[in-house]
Amino acid sequence: MFGDRPIFGNAEYKIDSKGRLYIPKFSYVEPDDELIIQKGEGNYYVIINWSKIKKEIEQLEKENKKDKIELITHSIVSLVKVDKMRRIIFQPHESFTIDRTVFMHGNYDSIQIFPSKKDYEEHIERLKKNL
Repeated sequence: MFGDRPIFGNAEYKIDSKGRLYIPKFSYVEPDDELIIQKGEGNYYVIINWSKIKKEIEQLEKENKKDKIELITHSIVSLVKVDKMRRIIFQPHESFTIDRTVFMHGNYDSIQIFPSKKDYEEHIERLKKNL
C-alpha cells in the first residue's frame, strides 16, 4: 500500500492526454489505493495516502483542534483512486499542463510533484536558505 514503507526516489512521468499520471513503483502503490492530492506551499503538489490523513483528522477531532482540521481540508485538491496500471487522474493548475513531463520526489510518506526537475531543485535551494 502507498506509504506503508518509506518512499524514497525520483522519477519523471508524463501526464497523458486524459490527465492520467503513473505513480512510481518506489511508492509501493497498489490498485485501489485511495490517495489525497494536496497543494504544497509553493509550485508543487503532494500525494499522500488517504487513510493517513483520515487518521490524523480523527485524532485532531478528539483533541478538538478544528483550526488544524480546517488547514488540512482546505489544502486537499482531490481524492483519487489508483487504477490497475498504477495511474491516477491528476488535474493540476495551468503550470502543470497536460501532455507534460513532471518530476516526482519521494518524501518518506508522500510524493511531491513538481512541473520540472528545475522547479524541484529551486525548491530545495529555497529550503536550504531558510535553514
